[in-house]
Amino acid sequence: MGERQKNLSVELVQLMLQYSAQVRLLKTEVNGKNALDLVIAREIGVESQKDPDGYFHVISRDKGFDALIKHLKSGEVFAARHDSFAEIALLMNAGERVKRMAVHFKSTPESRPKKKAKLESQLQAVFGKTLTPEEVEDTVKRLVAGKVLSVSAKGEVTYKL
Repeated sequence: MGERQKNLSVELVQLMLQYSAQVRLLKTEVNGKNALDLVIAREIGVESQKDPDGYFHVISRDKGFDALIKHLKSGEVFAARHDSFAEIALLMNAGERVKRMAVHFKSTPESRPKKKAKLESQLQAVFGKTLTPEEVEDTVKRLVAGKVLSVSAKGEVTYKL
């Protein structure tokens, strides 16, 4: 948080509480053009040294962070920029997962799985292996209910996009 930022949204606070072991609120008194950007870059550098296997998410619509992310990745630091929390797979609810997969299937028709087992595997791959088996099954059921796809008794997947 910067010097002028006095409030946080309820949504953000709820997410921070839910992931309190992985999130840290940093308040800084610096100001000026790109001041917070530089503070964030420094903090990711410090934290990536402490946790080389950590994954760092920068939540900002500022595409200027893309250069930082590219630099971090070149140094084998896991990092990504997202416009909003809703883009982070781990934080998505079931409905958001279904929307994400519908877009994924539309944009990559050549890689659509033809069997349920492969579909489940692809769900895990898209969501960074963060889903429980129950969440995978629920997502498949919601994809069927949302008429994105159908699954036959033999486990064959047909897309309705």
